[in-house]
Amino acid sequence: MLKIFTLIFTLLLTILNADINLHPHQATINKTDKGYLYINDSKDFQIGSSGIVIHSFDENHQTIVAKVTVIDKKDNFAILKYKSFSGPIQDALPSYKITPKEGDKVILNYLYERALAITPDKKTFNYVKEKFDLIDWIHPDIFASRLSIDFTPKPEKSDFRDECRNSDFALLFFVIEDRGYFVDCNSFKILHKIEMGKTTDEKAKVPFYNQLKEIKGRMFGVMGGDAIKEYHSYYKNLLGL
Repeated sequence: MLKIFTLIFTLLLTILNADINLHPHQATINKTDKGYLYINDSKDFQIGSSGIVIHSFDENHQTIVAKVTVIDKKDNFAILKYKSFSGPIQDALPSYKITPKEGDKVILNYLYERALAITPDKKTFNYVKEKFDLIDWIHPDIFASRLSIDFTPKPEKSDFRDECRNSDFALLFFVIEDRGYFVDCNSFKILHKIEMGKTTDEKAKVPFYNQLKEIKGRMFGVMGGDAIKEYHSYYKNLLGL
């Protein structure tokens, strides 16, 4: 596990032609107060960025004890809200009920090296992959297949969060009209906005570009929600634009 964390620490995602920073940021908890954690502020992460808290038992033994989200920046500190870690569970390993403490490590921008792109068409999807080629892009067919199995033609925030947790990533990228938005999957806050320009004249596919023929709802939409009527307006509303 230590080797994995070391790899995460050293991973640097330099995104070409975009003034953004997505590489993992390591910090130490300076203090705790009424359920909040304080670390030194940095331009390497934004309000809405999420991550994990790592508690060390000794030099060779560590465990993740909490998930965190940056909720504010004040007086050279970043303020983090934390909750219990709910990642993949390994029954062979012991579970711990440990509250984050001063001196514990925090990794922000955690799992940002992998992302899911929500785009209106194939050309735009390919454009995103080429423009941000240092990100490991998860193919939208994987998410679309799960939505199809669940009869969910209109994905909500909870569906995106479930997909992030199931596939071990924490970053979404939505292309809406002529802009792209990097969004944290846990907080669903917009981290970075990018001018994309017009990438295609193709008609937007709903709920997003994928190679499935159709994602049907339960009872033809009577149960499980109707399909998205218009791609761009739906995702603008979902992100609160």
